[in-house]
Amino acid sequence: MADVAMEEAVPAPIAPTMTRREHLAKTFEAYRSELDEANERREQIIIRSRAITQLSKKLIFHCHRGATAPPAARAKNLKDGRDKEREIHANFVAIRAQLAIGADDGGNENFWQFKDRITGGLEEYIEAYTFLYYLETKELAPLAELQKALSDESGAPDYILGMSDLTGELMPLSTGDHDVPLAVCSFVRDVKLIFDAIPPKMVPKLDRKQEETTRSLEKIEKVCYALRLRLVEFGDKPEVLKTMAKRALEEANMAGPEGRE
Repeated sequence: MADVAMEEAVPAPIAPTMTRREHLAKTFEAYRSELDEANERREQIIIRSRAITQLSKKLIFHCHRGATAPPAARAKNLKDGRDKEREIHANFVAIRAQLAIGADDGGNENFWQFKDRITGGLEEYIEAYTFLYYLETKELAPLAELQKALSDESGAPDYILGMSDLTGELMPLSTGDHDVPLAVCSFVRDVKLIFDAIPPKMVPKLDRKQEETTRSLEKIEKVCYALRLRLVEFGDKPEVLKTMAKRALEEANMAGPEGRE
């Protein structure tokens, strides 16, 4: 009986522990998997961001084509433009899904990790969105409205830089009759005054963009001045005023420094 009891008390053999070499290999394998996943995610985000940039440029060109069209054609142009804007928005939804992978906070932390890859497309989209919004409402798109469209992916600096680019897109609209250039001039002047009050350190790239806004505003003001001089003589001939406005803008572009970006 004693011999049997002793045999039962013998502990089971212990499995050999992992060697230091094996432990390091397993650790680095995990690191490699994590880096591969991050690189794949970055590539997908870059592809989406480039698509956003290209589609946003196309939306801007689309809006320009219908900005001075007759009312019926202009309304259709804006409706089609809104459909194109929703197509761009779908790419932001895809980016958010990429950022949310493996994140407990919905992807907010990952957004800041990949922000540099997103900013270019984001600014171009803001420029296109605010241009479309201006043509629809003749007003400045509020930040809250843009954040709602983007599901909160846009911050104040991105909004400001995109809005600054918008002022350059409005310059060609100043070739309309007397009222349109004055409205555009007033809008661009208000935006410039507001952005001039923003400290440079808050939005580092704003100084350069404000220089472009200043040049655009000067050209628009020259158009308005030329129309003012001719308003009494040709006030009942809007087509003549449009031709003069276009000529004045062309002369301002030729006389001024290099064109905007």
